[in-house]
Amino acid sequence: MPGQLFIDTDRLELRTPEEEDKEFLREATNHPDTRRYIDSWRTPTTATEYDDLYEQYDADEDSVSLLVVAKTGEHAGDPVGSVQLAPIIDTRGWANLGAWIHPKACGEGYATEACAHVLEYGFADLRLHRVGASIDSGNAASIALVEKLGFVHEGTSREDIYRDGEYVDRERYGLLKREWPGVDAVLDRD
Repeated sequence: MPGQLFIDTDRLELRTPEEEDKEFLREATNHPDTRRYIDSWRTPTTATEYDDLYEQYDADEDSVSLLVVAKTGEHAGDPVGSVQLAPIIDTRGWANLGAWIHPKACGEGYATEACAHVLEYGFADLRLHRVGASIDSGNAASIALVEKLGFVHEGTSREDIYRDGEYVDRERYGLLKREWPGVDAVLDRD
């Protein structure tokens, strides 16, 4: 049975993952193109080890972690990725945005739509003041995504990530509530 629907968009359902989604999540986190830019997924995850990783999707007050499920097209009814606001620091009105889309579904605009709706939820319902994003400097797709969402580049942490045998920079982005253009403005840019 699918997880609880949390956000419903024109093309996507953002829902809680359930036991039946574990295999998709495990396969995606082990896929070289998905894990390449995610620090915590640099080593293979076995089915047994994945149970611990799956715990990050359990609902708690410190995060929003949702499965992205396509409603239309080639991937209709299938999970295609994940979007998170994690951690959420209530005392600071702050959260970090994270998202990934399985390589089989990249290029369809799923990340933009999912992130726009989860940002709207964060700013409107959680009353966040600020959302940050931390991105490997080689991840051009994620940099383009946050810039499309209205994030501002705030700085570079030099040689902060070890990837593929070398140190690379981490780019830091931020978006304040007053800068958020809204879902419609972001999605109209597509």
